[in-house]
Amino acid sequence: MNTQSTPPTPAALLSEADARMAQALDNFFQRSHAPLQGSVLRAIAPQMTSVVIATGQTCLDWLNSRPDVLSAAFADQFRLHLARPETFTLRNDSRPAELQLLDDDALKRQLAEEKVATQLTEVLRADMLLLFGRLQAVRRAALDNPADHTKTYGPLPVIRALSRALDALGIDSRCGTLLLQCVGAPLLDTLKYTYTALYQFLGAQNVPELPLAHAAPLTRRTPSDAGQAILKHIQSVATQANETGSAGTSAATGGLTPVPSRLIDSLAGWQNRLLVAPSDAPAHILQQLQRGDHSGTDAHDLAVLDAVAGLFEFILDDPGLSPRYRTAVAQLQIPALRDALVAPDFFSAEQHPARQLIDLMGLLSRRFPEHDASHVHALEHIEAACAALHHDPGHPAEAFARAHDSLAAWLADEAARPDPGLASEVARMEHIERQELGTLLALENLQDLTERYPAPESVLRRLEAAWVPHMASLYVAESGEGPDWRTACHTLQQLFLSLQTPDSDATRESRLQSIPSINAALRRGLLAQGAEPAQLKDFFGAVTATQENWIRPALGQRERMISSFTPRRVSEQIESLAPQFTDTPGNDSALQQALQLREGDWIDFDPAYEGLTAARALWVGVNGHLLFCDSAGGRPVALGCEQIAAEMRAGRARIPEQSLTRKAMLRLKENLPASPR
Repeated sequence: MNTQSTPPTPAALLSEADARMAQALDNFFQRSHAPLQGSVLRAIAPQMTSVVIATGQTCLDWLNSRPDVLSAAFADQFRLHLARPETFTLRNDSRPAELQLLDDDALKRQLAEEKVATQLTEVLRADMLLLFGRLQAVRRAALDNPADHTKTYGPLPVIRALSRALDALGIDSRCGTLLLQCVGAPLLDTLKYTYTALYQFLGAQNVPELPLAHAAPLTRRTPSDAGQAILKHIQSVATQANETGSAGTSAATGGLTPVPSRLIDSLAGWQNRLLVAPSDAPAHILQQLQRGDHSGTDAHDLAVLDAVAGLFEFILDDPGLSPRYRTAVAQLQIPALRDALVAPDFFSAEQHPARQLIDLMGLLSRRFPEHDASHVHALEHIEAACAALHHDPGHPAEAFARAHDSLAAWLADEAARPDPGLASEVARMEHIERQELGTLLALENLQDLTERYPAPESVLRRLEAAWVPHMASLYVAESGEGPDWRTACHTLQQLFLSLQTPDSDATRESRLQSIPSINAALRRGLLAQGAEPAQLKDFFGAVTATQENWIRPALGQRERMISSFTPRRVSEQIESLAPQFTDTPGNDSALQQALQLREGDWIDFDPAYEGLTAARALWVGVNGHLLFCDSAGGRPVALGCEQIAAEMRAGRARIPEQSLTRKAMLRLKENLPASPR
């Protein structure tokens, strides 16, 4: 195993991380050529012209016949990027001094690169931040390594490395663009597995996480259709009011239209009223403000007031917000209105600081309810964050951002407090996941090699039973595709080559010389798994019998060589928490919702599931496993995405809206016809 007597240096850790990233790309097309084939066929199906068919056929030919060449070029270009990141960054990101025209193919290629990279970045954002936090900690210690690993591992440089690889192989621009357009889903899985494995590897090396302000649970960015609809409604109401009012006022004043007053100038007094409101009953202060005299006030400001007042009405009436938290949220009404008056993206941007703060307070309401031991402590931090807002009324967005960062940092510290029971359960789940992923990747290697280098089924079955578990154990021990794993992959490839009939005397001699070292490596690996002498004899007997087909041709062909291999149900050999449902529909909304769950998200069960009614996602794996606990952090319960989806389809579970503001925006959008003044 990969045991080390002394901790690796920071430079060695960064070098190993580079090697693991490149290793994942070095096998990408072998592992993913089947789903890529399906993506290519689906992409060309709607427009079956001769040009499109020829382009698709070229892509399929590369995927079927030379996936190893594609992967090698992909990894080589990424290694060049790692060696000289500034060169590739300047070449791709610099702006030309003069305007340059691009032909259609070049423009489509650039658009494909940017689109896929943006989609991957959006989905992988949480995984990237976790990994990059640890990479940044290592980089700070490696003073002689100037590379910024927070940028070199992201989806954009990976996609650009793939694009350069396709060009280096002489693949024409149309085929390369089609491959880039089809690569998103399999590359998402590869990067997610790799980011998670690297994060766990660095954690196993006692690399700390940097105390980042964004360490709190991250919200997912989703289309802001509701916010855009509200903005259009505000603009429509304001335009209509201005057209009606300006005509009447102009006639009354002899053609002169007075400049309307701004609502923001009168908010200071209303904020003072809110601060002295009774703490036991949060005031709907904006509704009181709506009922005031606003003659001569800007129509757009009044429309914004109506929208923000409606938004807070739904937020403060939300049953998921506990009473004392509701009082704290009520203190944000005037600051939020002030911000919305100067920044319309308050409605359209879910990442707006004011909305992030309100959503975080809603999360804390669930996370630390009244009966929780940390409830009072959480409320104190919330009240302190809200109070800080009132000290900087002139810069509401910045004040909201500081309050959010302060509260998020406290939550991150609270979440980092060790809980032996939960920590041991998370460690157990991570071990199970690594075991499953190691088995899956080893089987993919075996299947790929079988397609390219045929072998007898008896040999394949013995490899499945003996060598696959060995590689899975290496993956677990090294927290990913470490040095011993990479060596085992090389040994397996050399074994398959040794089973092929050589095409020349030189190749024959080379393979004869390689057999002893191959067998020695195989023997070491099997002995590490505790193989018995009889098992070793059986294993090497099957391998030797095939090698003798070309070493001693006079003996004749003993067993037919096959180029396809379907593995047995290896999942029966490992502990698995996610049963497979073969009857799951292709477009399953319940499963899609379950797959989008993130750490810190909630799910409600009715009736209770193993004692859980409101369950918080404590840990989310990359292979479909999740760990839940209640708000009190009691006994954790493990579930798979398929199980969650089954409970949702049966009506026994639902995933509530995680964002207070998004939920309120949707309700406000539904009530827009009643909103105008």
